[in-house]
Amino acid sequence: MITAAFFGFLYGFILCFTFGPAFFRLIQTSIDNGYKSGMLIALGVTAADAILMFLAVFGTAFLPQIDNFDMYLSVGGAVLLIGLGLISIFKQQPQLVYPKTKFGTVLYYFTSGLFLNLLNPSNYIAVFGTSTYLKGAQHFDLGQIIIFFCLSLVATMFAESLISYYANKMKKVLTPKIITRINQVAGLVFIGSAMAILYKQFMI
Repeated sequence: MITAAFFGFLYGFILCFTFGPAFFRLIQTSIDNGYKSGMLIALGVTAADAILMFLAVFGTAFLPQIDNFDMYLSVGGAVLLIGLGLISIFKQQPQLVYPKTKFGTVLYYFTSGLFLNLLNPSNYIAVFGTSTYLKGAQHFDLGQIIIFFCLSLVATMFAESLISYYANKMKKVLTPKIITRINQVAGLVFIGSAMAILYKQFMI
């Protein structure tokens, strides 16, 4: 159990620094709108990971049997990423103030993190591949796998909290021009990720 907990925490922590769309969205939101907004993104990402890990551990019986489900998932994720990318690239004036906390704002940031993970096919491959590896190569039993993924979720939330906190602290030394460039880079990452998803789905 200790081994499962240790490697689960390490796995979750490292996974946060893979520089995917969710990573850049977290940094972008924390710089633009503050630590609290970044934390809502982090909660959404962690919730999505929890859903994927639950399905990986207990099977895919809860998933609807839909023809071409992977294609719909890929297209939906790509559209979301392209939309975020265009908004980030063409946003003219970065928002440097903390917005008032309203239910709509909370829901927006939380669901942004949630859907960025759920609509990214790479996350399914990573989580289900890890589950298969733990069962097959490492011979983890159900209890060990649950411990592994639970500690992974703790590490994910911890790491993304740190990312959000320090990204927001950096805002004090960043000029609006630099923040604009960060948003543009994040936008290019979103669009590049969307193109990669579509290429893997339709060209390979």
